Amino acid sequence: MDVSLLEVMQARMGCEYLSDLRCLPDAERLRLARKLEKVCPEDASLHDWNDALQYLARQPPQQTAQAARERLIQSLSRPQ
Repeated sequence: MDVSLLEVMQARMGCEYLSDLRCLPDAERLRLARKLEKVCPEDASLHDWNDALQYLARQPPQQTAQAARERLIQSLSRPQ
């Protein structure tokens, strides 16, 4: 992947700035979680998954891309 997972999420959500992803209302966070459910763990590196997890959910890094993906989706699915 030439662009990071966060940059892909930024584009898919129509955010002008990467930091806009952190300010999404709950409904948009849920929409992002649903989009991520369609992304296979292997489609991004473990580093990218953990980077997204830490940036968007403020969660600690995980040992596998699958675990980081699942935790990120769970976090985005919960209201803030």
